[in-house]
Amino acid sequence: MIGNDGKPVTRDQIRAAIATYNSGSRGSKEFAAIPRALVTILDNLAVGKTAYVKGGDGQLQITRRKDKSIAAA
Repeated sequence: MIGNDGKPVTRDQIRAAIATYNSGSRGSKEFAAIPRALVTILDNLAVGKTAYVKGGDGQLQITRRKDKSIAAA
């Protein structure tokens, strides 16, 4: 995953971005800082499905919960 600044993001940065995504305020400055590719992946993830996002220091498993939030393992 490449961030908006063109540098690879770490798993911790992806977790922080997911926490911001789950907060639900899509118009905030914090939401605008989330990489666009990650927002696309998270928006299209169906309930109960799992995806893997590769960070600069390894991959991270993400899952959409029944309450429509995203969990990162």
